Amino acid sequence: MSSEASERLPTADARQVADLSARYAEAVRRYFSRRLPGASDIEDLTQEVFIRLLRRARLGDIENIEGYLFQIAANLLRERGRRRLRRRRDVQQPLDDDFAETYDDMSPERILLGREAYDLMVRSLQELPERARTVFILNRFEDLTGVEIARRLGVAVSTVEKDMMRAIAHLRARLR
Repeated sequence: MSSEASERLPTADARQVADLSARYAEAVRRYFSRRLPGASDIEDLTQEVFIRLLRRARLGDIENIEGYLFQIAANLLRERGRRRLRRRRDVQQPLDDDFAETYDDMSPERILLGREAYDLMVRSLQELPERARTVFILNRFEDLTGVEIARRLGVAVSTVEKDMMRAIAHLRARLR
């Protein structure tokens, strides 16, 4: 994290970002590693997540800091993809076959359906109690085991299992 960015923030916010970085940096790295296998800029992207968090004023206003961190990470991936696509267009390189096939499948109708499904999933996740939502996200998106989640949240493994079952049942009912 740059000292320039931390100098502009109250010390408490800078300390909180440092604590969050220590706590979540590995999970953010895994998030990027799964989505960008073999990429050389995973560490840079991870640092950028926390730099952007540093730039945000009043961290105390964020209700779900973990979700916010991964939203920043998702936005960075989108930006990275746009930059790469723009660079390809600027250089006028032909698109690779995989991208061309995917692009053909992206009709306006399919895009709209995907957005609606995504919005429903997000709303459904937000309806869950915070701990159940966190357990689900850590397990399904960060590939943590029940034991790792229990240790991180400071609860029993059986509590993690119950929260996971509750989350799956709720999502299954809402997404039908």
